[in-house]
Amino acid sequence: MRQKLIKTIIPIAMVLLLLGTTLSSGISAENSETNQEHKLTIFMRGVTNDNYKIEAKISQEHLDEFNSTIDDFMVLVDVVMDENSSEGSEITASEWEDIETSVFCLIDIIKVMVGEGFPEEEIKSFISSVIISLHGVRYHLRQPLLSVGIGITWVPFYEYETFLGKMIKPVFIRHIFGFSGTCKLNPFVLGFPCYKFGRHRVRTFFFQGILINFGDLGVNRLIGPQLLIGYGFFTGFA
Repeated sequence: MRQKLIKTIIPIAMVLLLLGTTLSSGISAENSETNQEHKLTIFMRGVTNDNYKIEAKISQEHLDEFNSTIDDFMVLVDVVMDENSSEGSEITASEWEDIETSVFCLIDIIKVMVGEGFPEEEIKSFISSVIISLHGVRYHLRQPLLSVGIGITWVPFYEYETFLGKMIKPVFIRHIFGFSGTCKLNPFVLGFPCYKFGRHRVRTFFFQGILINFGDLGVNRLIGPQLLIGYGFFTGFA
């Protein structure tokens, strides 16, 4: 198990190093890292009554803290999905509770970054409902999705319109390192869980939920932490 954790921590450290290099390009070396500012983008469709949306500048210090918590999340998932564990790579209900607690830690940090007005309780309630869907009844008209990692998010024409609290535009994520879980639909069974861990891509359409991104959503994309939690159609990994 210790070797497994070491194998996980090393690539995460490399990703964070790449992240710091990418985000700091073009910034004068005379500036202190703690004085640098980065962009936090949050979109919510169908989570709050006002479809909460905000873009805020955050400090390097807050970004470092969030990256550290992402690191903790990845170590937890690595242990949970270890094939040598009692349940193998299948994620149990109690393990999903641990994952939920870890995601809540990420939300707590974002609450500090955004400050007053951030709908923390509504967000956590929504996340709980998504996670319950991931390990509860296996049939879903819409596919539940929880995706956390470091990479790039792309929403084509991201100043998108919405329809009944859902994104009409598709969402694409390329995780350099991350975890994603959904329930695939199958016409012959009620549905079955699907997980990806490490380097992978995510796509979903007609999405309803939470998109949290630490970079640009347009053409000039930057590597950063990504969270996509909610429900969509035609959700898949590669």
